[in-house]
Amino acid sequence: MSLEVHVRFCEGVGGKFPGATRLVICCEDKRDGKRILKALTKRLEKYGLKLNQEKTRLLTFSKRAYSHGKEQEVFDFLGFTFYIGRSRKGFTLPKVKSSGKRLRSKLKRVSEWARKATRRYKLEEVWRRFRRKLLGHIHYYGVSFNSRHVGKFLHASIRILYRWLIRRSQRKTLSWERFLEFIRSNPLPKVRVYHRLFQ
Repeated sequence: MSLEVHVRFCEGVGGKFPGATRLVICCEDKRDGKRILKALTKRLEKYGLKLNQEKTRLLTFSKRAYSHGKEQEVFDFLGFTFYIGRSRKGFTLPKVKSSGKRLRSKLKRVSEWARKATRRYKLEEVWRRFRRKLLGHIHYYGVSFNSRHVGKFLHASIRILYRWLIRRSQRKTLSWERFLEFIRSNPLPKVRVYHRLFQ
């Protein structure tokens, strides 16, 4: 939907979506999905709103179809890629992982931040801010089935920060081994699942 207008969706059961600009609707039947899309389009037009056609689509996302070997579509939503997979015990269920596009964008921002921070602050202050940024990432992306991707982000971020630290003239002697010793003495937050999709 257009980001220019905030919309409130209210249903009879009392469900509310304040300031909704992104919405996922799940249906058991494809025909229901088409019917809802058509009705929603007309309803929004009544109030001078419209769906963003580039970001609106119908797709197949079914545990039953996956179990029968049918190929499933994936979709990105709020920084995550949603897909159907299997648990360690072999159960078919919806899973999430960090969106590759969002991950690359965030690592680019880490590099931009590290370039500025390593020129402006001493190592201790850079490290304090770096820890806080990583913790924020873990809190948001620390979701069931996503630990490996969070770990990849942390590892890549550490490498990026190290590259910018050794570019500073006074840090030319900072070897990777010494940097690892510094990390052991000043540990970073660990990967952790903060949001469990299933109990």
